Amino acid sequence: MRTALVVIPLFLFVALQPFAAAQPGRIAGIDSRRTVVLRGSVYSKAQPQYDRGAVEAAMPLDYITLLTKPSPQQDADLTRLLAEQQDPGSPNYQKWLTPEQYADRFGLSPDDIEKLSIWLRSQGFTVVQVARGRNWIAFSGTAALVESAFQTEMHYFDVDGERHFANATELSLPASLAGIVVGFRGLNDFSLKPLGIGRASLGDNFFPAIVRPAYNLGGFNFLAPGDIATIYDLGPLYSKGIDGTGEKMVIVGQVDVSASLSDIDNFRSAFGLPKNDPVQTIVPHSPNPGTDSGDMGESKLDLEWAGAVARNATILFITAAKSAGGVFDAVQYAIDQNLAPVLSMSYGGCESENAGFIVNNEVLMQEASSEGITFMAASGDSGAAGCEASSATVASKGLAVNYPASSPEVTGVGGNEFDEGAGSYWTGSGSNGGTAISYIPEMGWNDSPTTGTGSILSSSLSASGGGASSCATAPSKTCTGGFGFPKPMWQAGSGVPADGVRDVPDVAMSASANHDGYIICDGGSCASGVGNSPSVFGGTSASTPVFAGIVTLLNQAVAGTGLGNINQKLYLLAQSSSNGVFHDVKSGSNIVPCTAGTPSCPTKAPFQYGYSAGTGYDQVTGLGSVDADKLITAWTGGATKPATATALSLTAATITAGTSVTFTAAVTHTAGTAVPTGTVTFNNGTTKLGSGTLNSSAKATFQTSMLAGGSYSVTAAYSGDTNYATSTSSAGSLSVQDFQLPSTALTVNVTAPGQSGTTTITVTPLGGFNQAVSFSCSTLPSEAACSFNPVSVTPSGKAVATTLTITTAAPSAALHESPMGRGAAPFYALLLPGLLGLVVVAGDGKRKWRSIRLLGLTAMLCALMVTLPACGGGSSGGTPSNPGTPVGSSTVTVTAAASTLSHPLPVTLTVQ
Repeated sequence: MRTALVVIPLFLFVALQPFAAAQPGRIAGIDSRRTVVLRGSVYSKAQPQYDRGAVEAAMPLDYITLLTKPSPQQDADLTRLLAEQQDPGSPNYQKWLTPEQYADRFGLSPDDIEKLSIWLRSQGFTVVQVARGRNWIAFSGTAALVESAFQTEMHYFDVDGERHFANATELSLPASLAGIVVGFRGLNDFSLKPLGIGRASLGDNFFPAIVRPAYNLGGFNFLAPGDIATIYDLGPLYSKGIDGTGEKMVIVGQVDVSASLSDIDNFRSAFGLPKNDPVQTIVPHSPNPGTDSGDMGESKLDLEWAGAVARNATILFITAAKSAGGVFDAVQYAIDQNLAPVLSMSYGGCESENAGFIVNNEVLMQEASSEGITFMAASGDSGAAGCEASSATVASKGLAVNYPASSPEVTGVGGNEFDEGAGSYWTGSGSNGGTAISYIPEMGWNDSPTTGTGSILSSSLSASGGGASSCATAPSKTCTGGFGFPKPMWQAGSGVPADGVRDVPDVAMSASANHDGYIICDGGSCASGVGNSPSVFGGTSASTPVFAGIVTLLNQAVAGTGLGNINQKLYLLAQSSSNGVFHDVKSGSNIVPCTAGTPSCPTKAPFQYGYSAGTGYDQVTGLGSVDADKLITAWTGGATKPATATALSLTAATITAGTSVTFTAAVTHTAGTAVPTGTVTFNNGTTKLGSGTLNSSAKATFQTSMLAGGSYSVTAAYSGDTNYATSTSSAGSLSVQDFQLPSTALTVNVTAPGQSGTTTITVTPLGGFNQAVSFSCSTLPSEAACSFNPVSVTPSGKAVATTLTITTAAPSAALHESPMGRGAAPFYALLLPGLLGLVVVAGDGKRKWRSIRLLGLTAMLCALMVTLPACGGGSSGGTPSNPGTPVGSSTVTVTAAASTLSHPLPVTLTVQ
C-alpha cells in the first residue's frame, strides 16, 4: 500500500511540471561584486564638450526600463516564426501571438524575472511594471541609486541649446546578466524629435472658407479630408462601409492632449466628420508628459489626419514623458498590451546616433510583428541627410536614414509632392472640404533651399527621408557609420538597389507643407471668435498617419485581427503593374545641399548629395503612393465587397465557472439584398473560443460552459461570403468567476511520528471572484489530523493564503497489570518464602495442616504466575495498543469550497 501512495504524488508532480516552468532559467544567481561593462550604454550626444557637471543625487528617475533579449535559440525560433506568419503555405500563417504566448516562447522565465526584480529592489529601486512579454522591467529610483547600482555618473549636458541629463560613463552590470540585460531606457532625456514641418497659419477669417469650401492661396490649395479621399481613391471604400468601424489604431506621442480635444472636435466638425475623440493613455507610472508646443502640433496632426482617413476607427493615443523614455515608452506599452493591430509613429532618429538604442530596441519591433501589429514610421524630413536637425539649412553629417523607419519590421513612409503641370485637378466644391477632382500626379517631395524641386522652397532642409541603412552587418553589430540592417529577402523588385542593405522608404504619400499642405487645428486655432487661423503642416509626419489610416481600412476589409509586417506583400504587389495599386513616382529627388569637406559631401561643386526618383522602387518615394481601393482589391484577390457590421451580445456579463454562457453575433450589411452567410468565430483576444454558422436571420451563436476563470475580451469575427466583406465586432467583456489553487505540487514534511508540518495554500481570485473559501481535509493517514489558519479566506481583488498544518501521532504501548511493571517478578519470588515462614510459625495442629495445604496452593499459584508478566514471565516489551501515524508518503486531499464552487488540491504528506 505504501508503494502506491508514493507513486501517486510523483505522478502528480510530473504532470504539473509544464505549468510550473514554461522555459528554462538563464540566471543562476546575481552577484553584484562581479561586474562587466555594458558597451555602448552612453548616448552618442552625451559628450565631454557638452558636460555641465553632476546632477543632484536626489534627482528622481521615475520610469527606467531594463531591456532584455532572447537567447540565441529563442532568437532563431523568433526569426523562423516571423517568416512563417507571413507565409500563406505555413500552418503558422497569421497565427499571431498574445503577449503571454510571446513571453513563454521568447521572454525570460518567471523565475528569471523574479530574480531581476529582487535584485533591483535590493539596490533600492522600486519595480513599477513587468512586461507581459517578460522582456523588460520598469523601475524607479534616484540618480544616486543609479550611480551606485550601475557604477556610473549622472551628469547634465547642454546640447543644441537644450539642457539634458544622461549617464556620462558606461554602465556596469553583474556578470551573470551579460547577454541577458542589453540596455536601459530612461537614463537620459535625449528624446526623439517630431518630424512634422509647419507653415505659417492661413490667416484670420480663413477657416470659414473650409466650410464653403473654396480655398486657394497664391495658386496653391490646402488639403482637407475630402481631398485625400479623392486623390488616393478612398471614396469607393467609404461607400461600401469600409471606414474603420470596429477597428483600432494606436498613435504614439510624448505630450498630453487631454485638455485640448476641442481642436480635434473643431477639425472634424468643420469637415463634416462625426465626433470621434481619441482615447488618451499616459503610460502607467510614467510622469505626465506635459504640453510642449512642438509635440502638441505633431500629435494634433497625427490624430486629426489618421482619424480623417479611418473616420470611424477608435484612435488610441498612447503617450509618455520625454523625461523618461518618451515616445518609445509609448511604443513599448502599446506593443506589450497589444492594444491595436495598427501603430503609427511620426518620430525618428538617425541610425548612427542611436546605434546602441537600436540594438536593444529591435526585439520590440519583432514582438510587434509576432502579435500581428503593422508598424508605420515616418522616414524623415531632411532628405538623404537623416541626422540633421530640423533647423539645418545645409547638411554636414553625411548620408543617413532614420530609425525606426529603417527597421525591417516597420513600413517606412516617405513623402511626395503634387506635380500638376498644365493639368487641372481642383474645383471649388466637394464633400468633407474637398476640392480635388481626381488623382494628382506626384513627384518626390523636396522643398529644401537651393536643391528643392518644389515651387516654394523652405528655409531649412525639407525633403523625403530615404536612402540606405548604414551597413550590411548583422543587427547585433555596429560598424563604421553607425548601425545598419542587411537587405530583407522581401525587399526586391524593379529599382531596388543591389546594395545588400535595407533601403528606405517603402511607400510615400503627399507630404509637402507648401504644395499642398495639410490643414490642422491646434491651440484653439479653429475655434469660433479667435481669428479662425488653422495651421498648415506637411512632412512625413503627415504622410505616415494618412497611410496608417489606409492600413486600418485594409484591416477592416481583409482581416480585422491584424496583418503584421505588410512589407513582404507590398513588394509582391508592386511587381505587377496591372493591378494599379501603386502610383509610380518617377521624378523629383531628396538631394540636399552639403558643406564641403563634411562626410558624404563631394570634393567639388555642386556640393550636394541624395537620391533621385525613378521607375519602380527608389530611395525617395519607395514603391510610390497607393490607390486605396485597388490596394484592398488586390490584397483580397478580387473586387471589394460591401462592408458588414457584426454586433456581439452575451447572455451574461458575469458568470461562475462551469455555468453556461451564450455568445450571439448579428451581421448586418451596408448594401445588397442577400442575407449574409458563413461563419462567425468568437475570440478572446487572438485565442479562438468557438464558432457558429449564420442562420436565416444572419445570426450565429456559440454556447459553452467550459470557460476557465478569468476576464475575457470577446470579439465576434465574421468570415464574409461571396457577397459581403468580413467584419469584426467591438469587444465585449465577460468575467468568469472562479478561484485558483497552487498549480505546483505541495508537500508537508514531518520529521517523525508525533510531530507536525505545514505548507501555505494560496487562493487566487479569477474574474472578480470574491466569495469566502473554507477548507477541509480527507484521505488522511491513520492518527493524523489537519487544521487551517485561517479556517476561511476571502480573495477580494488579490490572492490570499491559509496555512495548512498536519499533525501526526506517535505509537503508544499497552499498560501492564501490575502497577509495578515488569520489574515486579523478582520481588514476588522473594516475597513467597517469607509468607510461607509466617504461615508455619503462626499455626499448629489442624490449623497447621490447613496452612500447609494453603501453602501448597499458593506455590501452585505462584508457579502459574511466573509464566505471566507479573511474575517475570512472558514478553519483555509489551504489545502496542496505538501504532501511530505510519512512516512513508501518502496523499492528503484538501478541498477548498465556496458557496458555488469547490476545488480539490492534492498534498503529499511525508512522515520520516
